[in-house]
Amino acid sequence: MNEELLIRFLTHRCTSQELDILNDWIAADSANAKWLFDIEHIWSLKDELRFSEKKEIETAYNRFISYIKEKEAPVQKAKRTFALSWFRYVAAILLIAFLGSGLYLLMDKGTVEMNIIEVPNGQRASVTLSDGTTVWLNSQSKLTYPAKFIADKRSVKLEGEGYFEVTHNAKSPFCVESNLIHVQVLGTKFNIKSYPDEPSAVTLTEGKVEVSDNGNQYRVTLKPNEQVSYSTEAGMKLTKNINANMVKSWTKGEIAYTNKTLKEIANDLERQFNVHISITDRTLAAEIFTCHFKQATTVEEVLKLLKETRKLDYRINEQKIEIYQPLK
Repeated sequence: MNEELLIRFLTHRCTSQELDILNDWIAADSANAKWLFDIEHIWSLKDELRFSEKKEIETAYNRFISYIKEKEAPVQKAKRTFALSWFRYVAAILLIAFLGSGLYLLMDKGTVEMNIIEVPNGQRASVTLSDGTTVWLNSQSKLTYPAKFIADKRSVKLEGEGYFEVTHNAKSPFCVESNLIHVQVLGTKFNIKSYPDEPSAVTLTEGKVEVSDNGNQYRVTLKPNEQVSYSTEAGMKLTKNINANMVKSWTKGEIAYTNKTLKEIANDLERQFNVHISITDRTLAAEIFTCHFKQATTVEEVLKLLKETRKLDYRINEQKIEIYQPLK
């Protein structure tokens, strides 16, 4: 059968004359009819997958590959070369069709180029994605994103802290996946903080975002200057009247903490200045502080201000810092 005629038949673009040719070809040999039926069955997988989830897509794709192998096995030697070339040819057509429909998840992972940005301790970075969305990344953060968004959902993965200014697209939600939470927006500005072994938090600057835990047990929609935090131990907590501009001040190189425990501050300082901080006891680690530095160039500048509260003192030995309760 002519290759172009097969493609037109599968895509329902045959003329009446071409359909007559096909009918004659089918009538000439029952094996032709069986072969074309098999090809139609494989092709129909494309429509099944169009509205499927990722796991369903991968399952169907594996079924498709198994189907081809089953059809290859019983082919007689005289017909083997012809049959195998046609099945593989149709497989190629299918994969191109899947790709055109945005179902790139079926392909080998190397087909869709994924970019990864990793920011080391003490550094910050920014990147503009293919849709125009801008992302700022804080110290010890990692962003995984496609070189180009293809499907009807723009998805990225974040480990650490990032501030997102998302380009609006009503037809393509923007999704951020992290270790504990999932954020979905159409176009807005928000900060997400999701470091390992720490509670995750999303703070909204403009627009609207939907936040859920990865188990879909909790779900909340944020308004500007609201923050939702989540941990597996405490669940989801909504806080209103947050100064969102203060939360994102790190994007300008500033350091700001509002009602943060000393332990939370120490974790941030370790990332910002590439140091190791130990706190002598749990009571001190749980103390609450609020402070803001517009031009803090060293960790000691931050510690000096915290020391002025008379709640703590510190020792510095190269990259190691010990924070302890002062003598009364």
